[in-house]
Amino acid sequence: MGKKLADAIERDNRLEEAGMHGDDRRTCWAHQCWAEDCADDPMHTNPSPLN
Repeated sequence: MGKKLADAIERDNRLEEAGMHGDDRRTCWAHQCWAEDCADDPMHTNPSPLN
């Protein structure tokens, strides 16, 4: 993970703790990457599938 991404994750975490809606994150809390890099991941599109 690069410094720019690590800094952005920390920033998003702080902003979300302060009240920012999770949908406004630029980073993904689950995958520790840029949000656009995993937006189509099943964890995001269907986080609790019925088995």
